[in-house]
Amino acid sequence: MPAVRSDLEAAQRAAWQAIGQPGPCWSGYQRHELAVTALAALQGAPALPPWVAPSTVQGALPNHVYAPERAHDAVYRIAAHAGTLTAEWHAAVAGEVGALAAVELVSLTCTVAAVWSFRRAAGLDAWPLSEPVAGAPTGRVAGTIVRASLNWVPVAAPADQRAAVVQAFTALPDEHDRIWRLADAQYIPDLEMVDPRWTRGPLSRPQMELVATRVAQLRQCFF
Repeated sequence: MPAVRSDLEAAQRAAWQAIGQPGPCWSGYQRHELAVTALAALQGAPALPPWVAPSTVQGALPNHVYAPERAHDAVYRIAAHAGTLTAEWHAAVAGEVGALAAVELVSLTCTVAAVWSFRRAAGLDAWPLSEPVAGAPTGRVAGTIVRASLNWVPVAAPADQRAAVVQAFTALPDEHDRIWRLADAQYIPDLEMVDPRWTRGPLSRPQMELVATRVAQLRQCFF
C-alpha cells in the first residue's frame, strides 16, 4: 500500500467524518444522503449526462429523501460534470434551495470528490461514510454577507479582496475552515500561495502547478 503523509491522512479523515455532521444549512442526515448521491455520480460508469437529473431517473434516488430532490440533482451534476456549470444554472439552484444552502452543497461535494478521488488514484480502499449525526443545521454563517463580483455566491465582507477561490466559502465559516484544512494538506497552505519557491516533499512548486493545471484541463475547470 502506498504511504500517505500523516498530516494529509489526518486532514482527509477529519473532512470525511464531518460529512455526516450537521452543517450550517443542511442536517447531518441530509448531508449524509447528499454525499451518497455525490459518490454515485463519481462512481457512475458512465455517469448520467449533465442534462439528465437523477431525480427524473427511476431508482437513481431513494424513495424517501431528507434533502430536496433539487439538492440531489445539483450535487450529482457538480460531482459528475463540474465543467458544465453556468451562472444561470447556479442561480436556478440557489433560487430553489437558498443561496447559502447552495454554497454548502458545493463544499460538501468538493470534500467527497477530493477524498474519494485521492484514495482511488492512490490505490487505497475507499472509506465508508460515517453514520449521520442527528440534530438540526447549526445556522452558523458569517456576520456580514455581501455579494461578490469575483464569485457567483455570496461571501463574507469585505468582498473581492482575496482570490475568488479563497473567498468562495467564507459566508459559511465552518465549511470554509474545513475546505482549507483539506486544501492546506492536499495542495498548499493559503498563506504560502504567494511564494513560488514554496515546496513540501519531492515536488517543487512549479511541478505542483503543472500537475494542477493538467488536472484542471482534464476536468474542464475554467478557473
